[in-house]
Amino acid sequence: MKVVIIGNHAAGLSAAETLRRGDRACRITVISNEDVPPYSRCLIPYLVSGEKEVQNILFKPTDFYKANSIDAMLGAEAVRVLTSEKQVLLASGQRVRYDALIIATGGSSAPLNIPGTEKQGVFGFRTLEDAQRIAAYSDTVDSAVVLGGGLVGLKAALALHERGRKVRVVVGSPYVLSQIIGDIEGAIFEQHLAKLGIEVISRTNPARIMGEEKADGIETTEGKRIEGKLVIVGKGVRSNKDLVKGTDIKAEHGILIDERCRTSVPDVYAAGDVAESPDTVRKQRWTSALWPHAVEEGRVAAENILGKESSLGGRTSMNSFVLGGLPLVTCGLTGAREKVEGAEEILVKGPGGFESRRFVLKDNRLVGFALVGKVANAGILTSLVKKDVNLEKVKHRLAAGEFDFAAMLPVIRENADRFTEPEYQEVLSFF
Repeated sequence: MKVVIIGNHAAGLSAAETLRRGDRACRITVISNEDVPPYSRCLIPYLVSGEKEVQNILFKPTDFYKANSIDAMLGAEAVRVLTSEKQVLLASGQRVRYDALIIATGGSSAPLNIPGTEKQGVFGFRTLEDAQRIAAYSDTVDSAVVLGGGLVGLKAALALHERGRKVRVVVGSPYVLSQIIGDIEGAIFEQHLAKLGIEVISRTNPARIMGEEKADGIETTEGKRIEGKLVIVGKGVRSNKDLVKGTDIKAEHGILIDERCRTSVPDVYAAGDVAESPDTVRKQRWTSALWPHAVEEGRVAAENILGKESSLGGRTSMNSFVLGGLPLVTCGLTGAREKVEGAEEILVKGPGGFESRRFVLKDNRLVGFALVGKVANAGILTSLVKKDVNLEKVKHRLAAGEFDFAAMLPVIRENADRFTEPEYQEVLSFF
């Protein structure tokens, strides 16, 4: 059997490892448009800040493919899946045959359709090459403008700030991180960034990149000029699904997959940021750009190819990160991007102005939360969200900050049937 995997990051590498462990004779080909060893994409900000070198962000040895007898076609771009022929068409015109295919092409920066994006000093922020080019170019300038207040944009801004550059963040929405948190939490992060020396300019959209051959800042749709010798485009991410356009492989925001990571075409699977997988809380497919989910999807896809009939576990959107020393953990429906009809919100602000807790409940069940500053016990909250546990008897404790395992144990015991035996025993092991 020959399995082709398009993509060599979390999902693709998880699939490759699973296949090789399960079948030493399986022929595996990995196709990637990046001609570099597997690296952790979430660590590229540290290349810009200067805190890490390339060798520090590799998550597999440089001889990984050779050691596992995997044919690696690095620097090769897959442009179309030819489902009827069971082939992948490359930009070079070469065709690669498969018996089973895993599409793990990830996402890329959404295009910014304004004049001037071709100028020197304008960069995306998704790949190792992006980070290396930004780091080199930043040494020739003293200021930068970051377009976008999502996680990608803010990580880029903080990395450049750490490198000693004056940074302004331009955000079209009313506040930063608006896709995952509410206005209260957004205001906390803006205050925190201002304290660090990073200016956030909200409700502002770029009209063009200023400068002759080199970027010299942006002009906004209102005619305001914001100076910056380096411009990073961090506004939005799109799934790299173009290679299935015009095929029978169904896609919306991403490629649609079921609980076994199967697409609408037999023997074709998808995993990682390019895929829309079932969301436990939303009860629909959702794109969840999380490293653990990508690893799980790659594994599940590979196991099904090997005939193991594996399924994805409960999952929903989650975020856990620290920006400039301020932590944030979110899970499920936080009341930001999606309003939950009939929901009850519990919002508690902490002392000092840099802490908050938001809980979103519907029918006494926790469907989402956002913790800023103090994020202890987020794990138990995540379990309660995924397992759809009725919290009527203990929800008053959420506002009081009493949501550790001891406080939630009564409802966990009452809902033991919602947990698998290993999950339930893991919970009880905390006592």
